[in-house]
Amino acid sequence: MSIHIYVNSEKFIGIMKNIPVEGVTCDFHVLKAGIKINMKSVNVFIVKKLPSITLHDAKYVLCSDNPNELTDGELEKLFDIWPERLTPRLLTFCFRKLIRCIRTQLKNTKEEQEHQKRILEMAQQDYLTGLATRWYLQEYVESLKDNENITCIYFDLDNFKLVNDTFGHQAGDRALAATAEMMQREFDGGFCARMGGDEFMIVLPGVSDTCGVAEKVSAFMTKLTEYYAGTRTMKMLSVSAGISGGAGKTIDRLIHESDTALYKAKKKGKACCEIYSPSMEKQH
Repeated sequence: MSIHIYVNSEKFIGIMKNIPVEGVTCDFHVLKAGIKINMKSVNVFIVKKLPSITLHDAKYVLCSDNPNELTDGELEKLFDIWPERLTPRLLTFCFRKLIRCIRTQLKNTKEEQEHQKRILEMAQQDYLTGLATRWYLQEYVESLKDNENITCIYFDLDNFKLVNDTFGHQAGDRALAATAEMMQREFDGGFCARMGGDEFMIVLPGVSDTCGVAEKVSAFMTKLTEYYAGTRTMKMLSVSAGISGGAGKTIDRLIHESDTALYKAKKKGKACCEIYSPSMEKQH
């Protein structure tokens, strides 16, 4: 870990260079007019008097003057040492304390960042299939251009509950994982997500030909059925799908339309694909 230390007294540098600090590399600089300070670094200001430079974004200050000129919120840690008390011994004590404080804070910050990263990964990626989550799919679609054509395919496994009830949830999990893997392979240019349970969605940005997509979906469904038929625990499975598309539609609207088309496919006898049309709303 590297820390940049700015001082306006050469005497301080001589003292601090002889203070052993474990696991930290200290780079010392003398504050002077025109000095450039990288505020993205971990900076410590140790000054006898408040410098004329602005200490905005400074995180740590060890000061021998009253630091009340600094506004609240500018400093995370502040050590106020009066001039008559700033002896070499006291400076050594305060400097070591300051380094420990920085080291602890950086460790806590790193742990918090890693924790937040894990939470984000859990929110973005389904643990079982490795596909995106419903939330991440919504974030993805909302990031696309408003006038971009988008086609959504809503899949649902037929008779999935029967697989779970007959062979157990592990068999169901294997079916979901296998379906997701084949889906990613077949639609490698699409954004694949698990919507929950045995439901999946594929988003195809820049695609407006829903009829062409329906042909590809039908071919994919045939491959899936052939795969299921070759297993002991998935033979009873098939897939139904609903398709919706257009430009300028919200993700909620696309989900609703493709879900409506999926409902029509299920009602029609399962193992088929339907393209959304407004007339389906009366039947849903």
